[in-house]
Amino acid sequence: MTGFALLAVTAVTAGCGGGDEAEPLPKRAYVKQASKICADFNRDVAKVATKAFAGLRSEKDLTADDARGFFDAALPKFDAAIEDLDDLGPPKGDEDAVQAIVDAGKADSENIEDTKDDDKAIVALVLGDSATPKFDKAAKAYGLKGCGTGG
Repeated sequence: MTGFALLAVTAVTAGCGGGDEAEPLPKRAYVKQASKICADFNRDVAKVATKAFAGLRSEKDLTADDARGFFDAALPKFDAAIEDLDDLGPPKGDEDAVQAIVDAGKADSENIEDTKDDDKAIVALVLGDSATPKFDKAAKAYGLKGCGTGG
């Protein structure tokens, strides 16, 4: 994977969360399962980035259409990861913290969707540190590993 594709992978990183239908998991089991979902997402989005940015030689070559194409393919994967993780049973006593992670991921997803029509903003999301800063912060604060750019 090129350095540019790796940059794009970090722009959209996996979400983690907890749902209220599943049986509560011990925190260690929750973190392990959430990390697996995040790792699967990261692998999938790396493939998307490699394909989306295959012809680009540098960041300067990135167009808004390239960025939109990347997010059109990556965002449904992010949303699916958030939903998968929302289905995990949050550890007892951690329901609010886990829901905050899910809510942050959904808010970041909505922000990306809302940004797609703004050429400068959509390119900035790809070139920035992360397209999912709220999720990254919430996941890191909870102690998740491999979820978000800070994980």
